[in-house]
Amino acid sequence: MGSNINISLVYETLLASPGMNDHIKLDMRVSRKSLLLLAACVESQIKHTNTASADLQNYFGEETAQETEKLITECLAKAELTTLHNKLKSFQDPA
Repeated sequence: MGSNINISLVYETLLASPGMNDHIKLDMRVSRKSLLLLAACVESQIKHTNTASADLQNYFGEETAQETEKLITECLAKAELTTLHNKLKSFQDPA
């Protein structure tokens, strides 16, 4: 494969695969530190407005972005990190 693969074609192919809309059950253990990092990364990617992020969201759609945000919120709540996460975000958000 060449390095000049059209990334949109790759995403279109992957997302058209059978079962991509199926729900799955995950049983995993992660550290709270890793969960905070994951939440920050996901939220940063979803809320960014640069071209790469916008293109990525176009492939997955708004519904998937909302589902991902809900997943992060639920994980933070289960880990009892919601308040800490919100306080950390407040340092980044301009007042």
